[in-house]
This record gives sequence, structure tokens and C-alpha cells, in this order.
Amino acid sequence: MLASPLRPGASLPSGPEWVHEVKWDGMRVLASTGGPASSRAGSHGVRLASRTERDATAAFPELAVLADLPDVLLDGEVVALDAAGVPSFPVLQARLHVRDAARARALVAAVPVAYVVFDVLRLRGRDLTGEPLARRREALESLVLPDGPVQLSPWHTDGPALLAATAAQGLEGVVAKRTTSPYLPGQRSPAWVKQAHRPSRTVVVGGWRPEVGTRTRVGALLVGAPDATGALRYLGRVGSGVSGAAQAELAALLAPLAAPSPPFADAVPAVDAAGTTWCAPGLAVEVRHLGWTGGRRLRQPSYLGVRADAEPDLLPDPVLAP
Repeated sequence: MLASPLRPGASLPSGPEWVHEVKWDGMRVLASTGGPASSRAGSHGVRLASRTERDATAAFPELAVLADLPDVLLDGEVVALDAAGVPSFPVLQARLHVRDAARARALVAAVPVAYVVFDVLRLRGRDLTGEPLARRREALESLVLPDGPVQLSPWHTDGPALLAATAAQGLEGVVAKRTTSPYLPGQRSPAWVKQAHRPSRTVVVGGWRPEVGTRTRVGALLVGAPDATGALRYLGRVGSGVSGAAQAELAALLAPLAAPSPPFADAVPAVDAAGTTWCAPGLAVEVRHLGWTGGRRLRQPSYLGVRADAEPDLLPDPVLAP
């Protein structure tokens, strides 16, 4: 279940049927123990899956402690903290794509993570998705979560106060949730509404330009998103944040995707297209931005990392609606 972005100028919903949580800047993960979704679980009896159903169990060995829970399917966010103690998706990048068990164990101390749980979809064989959020929360709070890297996402009743506090602490934002709503798998629902201090979205890379003075170092990405028809629409060029280790990672991932022409359904401005190596739309990345220009381009986008765990956000988007 996905949250809908708050429309520009609107306020977070409030009232007795709404609660508010911190919007965690990490990787969405479903954790299963003992039931059908854990049939491919690792040796510790826990299976972790991303939003795209990619198996992420090997990447986070410290979450094997979840095996102490009964048959359960949890929904939450895996987060890693930066030097200021704030959840950071770029910091989490070091853990996301690790498949080797020894490498993952070595990273536990270097880049520790926490699993912040905010929902339960199955408990002791019973499907809870049709239950209202308030009852699912009661079931979640009845569990004794293991000590260590597993935490319960707190609920707050004062949305504006939480929004101000998250801004002051450098957190990503707030999600408001209607307590009467069922869990709607795979749907972006108005029963969950998010407000980010600086919005981000998952986009598709359709081309790249080299760093100035080089031919092979990635300097900027040309990105887009599919619309309701499946056509890939151009959203602009992303250069900020594409540096250091990210350049080498992107070069390796984009090389096999090279294509003779742009994949975008609309024309790419000549100033952006100049010197571009086009790509088949096979790589999703996360970008943070400051909103939208009048031409429906991302304003001041910056690169955060590769999103093998998530599909691109579709257009049209409530942010873009007239």
C-alpha cells in the first residue's frame, strides 16, 4: 500500500480518524516468518522482500532476529543513519544490493540498519489486510518485537506539530493515515497521504552524459517516468549527486543498456540531448527535487541512488494535476 502525495497548498488531513507517522527515508521491506511468503526464507526462517518482490534477505542478516516472532507478515522501512543521526537513503545504498552473505555480515557494524515496523498484514495465519488500520495496529502492538534493530514506528495525533518537528530534525516528512482504512496491496491510496519537506521520486534513466573533460565517467542522467499509457515522459537532467563511487556504479549498470535512440515519447531539448548516450529504460533511480517547473520538469533534482527495490513512480501524479 502506497501513500498519495499531498496536493500543493493542501494541509495534512487531521481529526479523530487520522494518525500521523514520520516518513522514513529508507527501503520499504515486507518481512515474513512462518507463512506462505516465507516459503523461500533463509536458514533463519525470515524472508525479506522489497516493494518489487526482490528477495533482500541476504542484505540484512541482523534482521534474522525476526524469526523469534510467530507466523507474521510485517510492513516497514529499513533505514540507516548518517553522521548527524538522521535516516539517509544514500547511506543505506551500501547495504541495498549486497547478495554475498560474508560481505553483508561485514557491513553490519560499518553501516548498521534498523527496521522500523508500521503495519502487520498477517498474524498467526490470519490475513489482516481487510481489517481497519486501528485493529491492525492493536495486533502489531500485541507482538513482542525483538530487541536490537527492530522498532515500532510511533503514532502521533498532532500532524502540524510532527511536521514542524521533522523539519527541525532534518527528517524526510510525515505520512497521515486513516485509522478506518483496510490495507490495499499495490495501491496508492488517499487513505495514506504523505508530505515531504523535499519531495523525492523514483524515475527511469533514459540516457547519460559524460562528466566534462571525460568520455566514460557519468556526469548527468536524463530521466523520465511512464504515464498512464506506459509512454516514458522526459522529466529532465540530473547532475547533482552523480559523483565518486556513484559514477562507477552507474557506468557499469548503464553500459549494457546502451541504445541507438532516446526512449522518451516526447522530444528531449537539444541542450540536454547534446553528447548523450541513450539507454533502454531498464534502470530506476531515486532523485530528490524542489518541485516542478511550468514545463513539467523536475526542479533542481539531485541523485540519491539506484532503486532496484522499487518501480518508477507513474505519471500523471497528484503533484502535476492541474
